[in-house]
Amino acid sequence: MSSNTVRSTPAIGTMMAHASVRAFTDEPIDEGLLVHLVTAGTRASTSSNMQAYSVISVTDAGLKKAIAGLCADQAQIHQSAAFLVFCADLHKMMLACERHDTEPDPAGQAEVLMVAVIDTALVMQNVATAAESVGLGICMIGAMRNHPYDVAEALHLPDHVIALAGMCIGHPAEQPEVKPRFPLDAALHHNRYRSDEELTTLIQRYDESQAKWYADRDMHVRDPRWSAVISRRLPKLANRAAVDTFLRERGFLSK
Repeated sequence: MSSNTVRSTPAIGTMMAHASVRAFTDEPIDEGLLVHLVTAGTRASTSSNMQAYSVISVTDAGLKKAIAGLCADQAQIHQSAAFLVFCADLHKMMLACERHDTEPDPAGQAEVLMVAVIDTALVMQNVATAAESVGLGICMIGAMRNHPYDVAEALHLPDHVIALAGMCIGHPAEQPEVKPRFPLDAALHHNRYRSDEELTTLIQRYDESQAKWYADRDMHVRDPRWSAVISRRLPKLANRAAVDTFLRERGFLSK
């Protein structure tokens, strides 16, 4: 189909308009609607029908406050009408194996972990799109992985389950602007991966647009270029080294 004949749809429009919401009103969300959104999420594709995920709805006020504290105490968690925790879940797979006296082959651990992470991410994105399609706002919370042991204890997670991310859902108190993404050529390759020279040119182009976007909003004043921001953020992921230990101790990977 040529670009001249491409037509949009409500679903595509919802996806194109996505922007993280970090301020919510105090209007509640009907429990039936929340269940409907999660149900839509579970219709996502899943590898070999493993459905290696679980979603925990945090409704207890004290628990929600504690979880927020483990996630850098972000205001949008406190404000959200609903807060969901998305977990990669191999525990159910282990119970299935027990029923048939089998055990996973340790050689396949990395693949099984990838299956669980991908399955969970697909469900999470489905829920996000469903929520936005009915006028709600969402914000993903990757800080859920800051303290994996404490989160697991708070949510009573068994072995082979890890909280990957949270999601705030609520009625937006703001209408954030859509943030520019990479030029499509940096994400869409044809028949081969692009050369470093091509990608560097695209990164430089994106640096310019991202720098302007951030500068207009007084964000990342130190150096708002995308490459500069990422070069500062990537090393900080070592702060989540506990995730690696957690995965090994909880049976996702060999010790």
